[in-house]
Amino acid sequence: MIISTARYAPGLSILALLGLAGCAGSVPKASYSHPIATDARIAANDQAVVSVDAADSAKMLSSDMQRLSEKIKLKIDARKLANASPAGDPGNYAVDVHVTRYEKGNAFARAMLAGLGQIHLDATVSVYRMPAHTLVGEFQLAKTFAWGGIYGASTSMDDIENTFADGIAASVTGQEEGPPKQKT
Repeated sequence: MIISTARYAPGLSILALLGLAGCAGSVPKASYSHPIATDARIAANDQAVVSVDAADSAKMLSSDMQRLSEKIKLKIDARKLANASPAGDPGNYAVDVHVTRYEKGNAFARAMLAGLGQIHLDATVSVYRMPAHTLVGEFQLAKTFAWGGIYGASTSMDDIENTFADGIAASVTGQEEGPPKQKT
């Protein structure tokens, strides 16, 4: 019996797309342009101030930026507890998040077919040691969600922001493979 692979090509294409897009709960990995040194990772006693701004093309409301900033701060505060503080004074850091792509997508389109109505959230993150404002790390982070069906329709930008915030927190604390995720 000869099986035609052309018949399965659309299904295989969708599966490949889904594999690349990942799920809403998977934490994105940073792509470093300036790796964060071990002594500059945010630790338990350190303080981090998070600010979020967006490129004009990102079409992000100020309320969206404020909400994302708060989520990132909460995730950093939760993750930094796993890092022992070095001897000496606690460090102060500024975490500047510049959102370059912010697309909420379309839940109805995602429900109809995987790959349609995708959610995108991309940013460049710069970490500064304060008060000298010395750059100690910089990376890009991107999160795309493209699942279809009920899962695709029920996933929102809020869900993606949570995993995106956790990706930033994991990166600035040096825990990319780190402690188990807590439910949000």
